[in-house]
Amino acid sequence: MLPRIRVLQIGDVHLPTAAKESRNVDQKDASFSVELRNIISSTPTKVVFKQIYKLLEDGSIDVVLFMGDLTDIGHLENYDRSCAFIANALQLGNSRVHASMPLGIVPGNHDINRDLAKDPGLSTKFHPLNEALYHYGLPALPVEHNISQIIRKDAASIDLNLMNSCWGCGSTEYIPEAFRDRVGRAIEEVIEDGDERVLSTYYDRQFDTPAFSNPSIEDLIQRSTSCDPNSLLVAVAHHNLLPQRLPRLAPYTELVNSGALRASLMEAGRPSLYLHGHIHEDPIEILMNESGHHLICVSAPAARDGFNVIDLVFTQTGIPLAAVVNAWRFDRSGILRRRQRHSLPLIGRRRRSHNRGLSKLYSYLLDQGECYWSDLVGHTPTFFSDNNEGAVLESIEMLMVDSSVIVENYEMDPANWIIRANI
Repeated sequence: MLPRIRVLQIGDVHLPTAAKESRNVDQKDASFSVELRNIISSTPTKVVFKQIYKLLEDGSIDVVLFMGDLTDIGHLENYDRSCAFIANALQLGNSRVHASMPLGIVPGNHDINRDLAKDPGLSTKFHPLNEALYHYGLPALPVEHNISQIIRKDAASIDLNLMNSCWGCGSTEYIPEAFRDRVGRAIEEVIEDGDERVLSTYYDRQFDTPAFSNPSIEDLIQRSTSCDPNSLLVAVAHHNLLPQRLPRLAPYTELVNSGALRASLMEAGRPSLYLHGHIHEDPIEILMNESGHHLICVSAPAARDGFNVIDLVFTQTGIPLAAVVNAWRFDRSGILRRRQRHSLPLIGRRRRSHNRGLSKLYSYLLDQGECYWSDLVGHTPTFFSDNNEGAVLESIEMLMVDSSVIVENYEMDPANWIIRANI
């Protein structure tokens, strides 16, 4: 196999509300046996976390990333509950089974308590959740500064940057000054009635403006120019950089300077990956600048709907080659399984320097239509003079991101691959 780093991307958890959602069963008879119902069905969030734990137990995951919104509508008492669930269900954090697993968590707008957002100091609202994370041995959220870490495995390397996109969440300072006080008072009067639905609506369509701080964007770009040029730049935050497929009728909750970060990443002179949650949809968006470098944005669904496992594949020499997104989702019968796979290009125009063996290999696949890995490897000297099996692997990955070939059994060892030319 080529060098790779496997990232587990978990979207908005929304505990404890998500844990109370209806089971994946159509229960029309309220008197049906609770014991039998529990045997034949389960709540989606528990199913998702059980599968995530299995993957952690398999030892195939290299880093776990949470996209924020660990809890709902900023209730302080739920910070402890959500952190306890994550730590215990996945055995993450100090002294637990997977304590050594690299783990990153970013804040979401639902993690902000609106009363704390009124206190002096913009960072005050992040402190209680960080205290709860610390209590369970989980890593801190990024607040004033990005949290950055280099993760290496064999020849593969990623520069991981956790970012805070929630400056402005819950803060009336971002309501236009001319009517800030009156609007602020009106919001307070409605919420003080104590209707939970009103508070939920406020968090879904709150009068705030999420944003990155300029220093955090500058820090990310500085790292992009100073770290190993072969390391893949990975940025993680709660909010999306690009509009989602459906119109979002909540204009005040959108990231006001997403374009600034997007432009900076596009001008970084290297491929980059941006991971986020927030929209509860799971689009994948690919942008390419005039130099041929790709910015890939991958959204995680809400955790109750599944998660993503992203294989970051590198060449033999450690150059980012492809991001393979494996989507775990519920099927129509309510069973969680690996559904879709998307192979996305990271190598950009650098593939042009690849030797002529790539075209020879593709011509062979076109002639054969379909072949087993063992047959393809047997013809390696025909494609590459140095009889390099690794070069064959690189070529197949490049052809996959161009949708020029389809690989069956890709998640297994290459010995099990069946490669089919896709014309």
